[in-house]
Order: sequence, then C-alpha cells, then structure tokens
Amino acid sequence: MDITLLINYLFSVIVLGALGIWIYLFTVLKKSFTLSPVMHKGNEFHGEDELVSVIIPARNEEKYIQKCVASLLDQEMNNYEILLIDDSSTDSTFEIIQEYRENKRIRIFRAGPKPEGWIGKNWPCYIGYSNAKGKYLMFTDADTIHSSNSIKDSVDTLRKEKLDVLTAVPKLKYPNLIVKLVLPILSVFMFSRYSPMRVNDPKVKIGYLFGSFFVITRDCYERVGTHEAVKTEIVEDGALGKKLKEEGYKLKMFRGENLLEAFWARDFGTLWNSLKRLIIPLFFTDRTNSIVMTVGIFLLMGFPFLVILYSVLVLVLNPEPNLSVYLLLGFSIACVVSIFIVNYYQLKKANTHNTLYFLGAPIGCLIVSFSFMWSILISKNNAKITWRDREYNYNNGLNF
Repeated sequence: MDITLLINYLFSVIVLGALGIWIYLFTVLKKSFTLSPVMHKGNEFHGEDELVSVIIPARNEEKYIQKCVASLLDQEMNNYEILLIDDSSTDSTFEIIQEYRENKRIRIFRAGPKPEGWIGKNWPCYIGYSNAKGKYLMFTDADTIHSSNSIKDSVDTLRKEKLDVLTAVPKLKYPNLIVKLVLPILSVFMFSRYSPMRVNDPKVKIGYLFGSFFVITRDCYERVGTHEAVKTEIVEDGALGKKLKEEGYKLKMFRGENLLEAFWARDFGTLWNSLKRLIIPLFFTDRTNSIVMTVGIFLLMGFPFLVILYSVLVLVLNPEPNLSVYLLLGFSIACVVSIFIVNYYQLKKANTHNTLYFLGAPIGCLIVSFSFMWSILISKNNAKITWRDREYNYNNGLNF
C-alpha cells in the first residue's frame, strides 16, 4: 500500500475520533449549562444566629483587593466577619488592607513565613481558619467581586440542602485579547470534566472546589483535615474537593455567575503558568496519564487544524490526488467546524465577552496544545511554575 494513502487513512481515523469527542463535549456542555443547579434565594436567611467567617488570602493583590473588600462589605446580611490574611506580599497589599483596621467587621493578619512542607495559599487559608470565629467558613480570592447576596444565598443554600460544603462556578473575567482567545476553549474541557453534573453525581468519583468561592461548615473543614491535608498541593482547591468527595462529605457545585466574578488568568504570563500548573504536577504524580492527556489534547485541539494545512498542501502539490485526500480534508473541516461551534456556544452561554471571539479558536487550541507539550518536554530538567510571584521547582521537591 502507498505510504501516503496509509497516512491519509490514519489521519482520517484520528480526525474522525476527534470529531466524535467534540460532539460529545458539546452535549456535555449543553447539559451542564441547562441542568446545573443555581443557588437558592436566601430571602428568609439573614444570618443573625450563626456567624459566617469570610477568609481572604492575599499575596500581591494591590490592584484588586479594594474592589473585593468593597463588594464583601456591601452584603444583604449582618452576622459575618471578614479576615484579610496577607501572604508575605512584596507590593503594597498589606498597606492597603491596613486602611480597614478601624472597620469592626474586618480583622487583619499576616501569615508570616510558611512552615516546612506548606506551599501556595494553603498556609494563609489555615491562618484565616485558625482565627475565624464562625460556624461557616467562606474561602474566596482577593481578586473576586461579589454580588450583595453572595454570602446570604450560599449559606442559605448550604443549610437548606443540608450540605457540608458547596462551591460555585464564577463568572470569569477576561482582561485582555490573549486570555479572551484561549480561556473559552479551555473552559470547554474544564466545564465538561468538572461540571456540576459530574461533581454532584454520587456515582462519579470526581470532586472539585473553585478556590475563588466555596463555603464549608467548620466541623466538616476540621474533620477533613483543613488545608493542612493538602498543604503540599499547588492546585489546592482541586485536591481539597477531591478529598471531600472521596471521604463521603456532602459536596455540591452550583452555577454562580450571578454571585461573583473572578479571574483565571490576568495576562499571558499568568495564563501560561496556569496552563503549566494544570499539567506539571500531574507529570510528577502520574507520568503516564500526563503524557496521554497531553497527546490527547493535541489530537483534539491542534491536530485537526494542522491536517487541513497538510491536505491543502497535498492537493496543491499533487495534480491527481486520490480520494483519500478529499476524504481527509472533508473530515478535518468537519472537525474544525465542530470546534468553532462548541467555542461559540461556550461564549454565548457563559456571556463573558463578545461571541465573535469564537473565531480565535485556532489560536486558543494551538496555545493550549503547545503549552501542555512544552511543559511535559521541559519537566525532566526545568519543571518550574511561577505563581503569585513565587517560583515552584518540581525538580527539587517543590523548593521555592
């Protein structure tokens, strides 16, 4: 058999498989947007009987923390406290939060140096818990903006549904062009794998928390081991959610676009490191799975676009191409069209920015694919992640 014919058939099988997966992702995405639960309206809950402690770890958040605190001071309930924990900021974050020291609702702490073995924001979260007085603990990030009913609705929902912990999918903020092009297509995978439909299904082992927003009872938080149980995890929210689900606690995920806005990436640098943060830790815990995932992402997101270029090039260079080239071109176009459709649907339903950005799907797909491949390739010698102005080196046992 002609080697070119064999390549064309092989590529056709791969692209058809990718097309099938994109169709599946579209159905999962559609179910998630239409069937995922939303918070109860806490009209009857004013929080007068049980204190809620809002814990905000902050490292180098001088540009964002004032808006976050302002939104949390403007809540439709009274019985809550706000704990601001500075995580050794090198900018003016601590000076800014000091301006709230006269506010009786706010208490301010410095996390200080992390004990050996603690990484990321686990330690400031633990410091917040250690000083919190509430029966309910709300963990949120310093760059979030909350609606006036975020505390009331979430705690009322937790109580009504007799949950141990709940988390909410925030409305993501996309601050610049590159983030607007890349994150929507990545969100398709995140929202499909960690959708409320899967996390809330007791038959599915997947558990997940959005670090930007989750509410947990103090009793549950202590029984699961607090953030100390995941102190070595850089993706601590996912690790804690997984542990809660595995140990049988009542965890539920809700759509929360009406409750808060949050960043996933602020610029290309944080975007790139966020992508590395997804795959490098997996490489050091499950190398085979990380490589399979990286190859799979490339075949789904980057390969169909490259196959179109390959097919067109063959047609241009070969005046009498065989049928396999036309079939390959048709399959790859169908796959790429499905990628555009899924990206458009994600943008339309998430309502984060103009749906015309769906045209940037090729850029988003190629950046995600390349970032994963690059992270795997460099992991043996240079597995470094910069996060919140700290460098984590996986080659040296997470020294930083």
